[in-house]
Amino acid sequence: MIRELLTLPQEIAWLPWAVQYFFFIGLAASASLIAVILRWWKHGEYKGLELLVVGFGITAGIVGPIALLADLHQPGRFFNFYIQMAPWSWMWIGAIFVPLFVVFIIVQFLLLLRENTTKEGTYKWFRALHWTDLNASRWLEWTSIGLLVTAFMILLYTGKEVNVLKSQPIWFTPWLPWVLFFTAFQAVPMCVKAWNSLSSRWSRRQDETAILSRFQLIGLIGVAITLIGWAMSNTPAGAAFRDLPNKGSVWWTIGLSLLIYWLVLMIYSIVNFNHRRINCRFIDLLLALGSLSLAWTVRWAILMQSQTLPKYNVVINPYHLDWGFSGFLGILATFGLWLTLVIIVWSLLQDRWLTFKGVQYGS
Repeated sequence: MIRELLTLPQEIAWLPWAVQYFFFIGLAASASLIAVILRWWKHGEYKGLELLVVGFGITAGIVGPIALLADLHQPGRFFNFYIQMAPWSWMWIGAIFVPLFVVFIIVQFLLLLRENTTKEGTYKWFRALHWTDLNASRWLEWTSIGLLVTAFMILLYTGKEVNVLKSQPIWFTPWLPWVLFFTAFQAVPMCVKAWNSLSSRWSRRQDETAILSRFQLIGLIGVAITLIGWAMSNTPAGAAFRDLPNKGSVWWTIGLSLLIYWLVLMIYSIVNFNHRRINCRFIDLLLALGSLSLAWTVRWAILMQSQTLPKYNVVINPYHLDWGFSGFLGILATFGLWLTLVIIVWSLLQDRWLTFKGVQYGS
């Protein structure tokens, strides 16, 4: 009887919807931080690059909350956060800041569109961007503050929501929120590089490439430091991390894939640190997929694969990805929606609909 109780498998609590939410909201928040840094550090000098970064971020910022609603199984559960005060709960804090973040990133995107375009030559449905005598540059200084605060709170609550759970030793570490942040942060510059190289209208300025490479380098160094710090920490979480290779071959596969992604992206960032030495659209796209895979794989390992580790028992808890709405189909649907939004925003930033200021055309 005692043996049966000790070896009773535990059910998986979080589904792949959570991975999708953490992945997309992390990308959106990281893109927002980079855009705010560009605004304050360079004082609006890189308006076009800032627009591309926020344009990328807004696609993920819309898909993320949709995945969150699917993870909650019904919209009513999300509504309950607003009728019951629970400031001690990180999920309640998230429910407050997620809508605010989405509002701020949409406003930021619209203001950047106004700042980068002119009313003359713009398609009639988009001329509303230029109504009134609003000074977009001045307003962007204030909306950047709101975007910065809400993006920071998104990154904080998503990390702490997992970090505070003591039932799984590997989660209970201050390194975890930093790992989630840096893995998302490193993906944004590479994706913007690929976006820029695939576009036929945006100038490929060498200084913009250098700035993106430096952001990416910071993110990749952060990934290495936080993962090594997690593994070397003298805590139950560190011991659990070091014991992962003994928990099955899947952990070897995850670790090897992350190492390959990291090494290739690091080499590319160093080579293009000052100016673009490798100018190939196919390579940019391939490495963008690699950077996204690094961010997604870490979240899958933390949120899903780690749930198979023993908590209250002594055996591995089984999990098999099903093909239905709560498994593969849900993952495919969110990525499909995101790709659709990327195509829409990418098309919007072409010359067909809007007339952009002072943009040099690339080859």
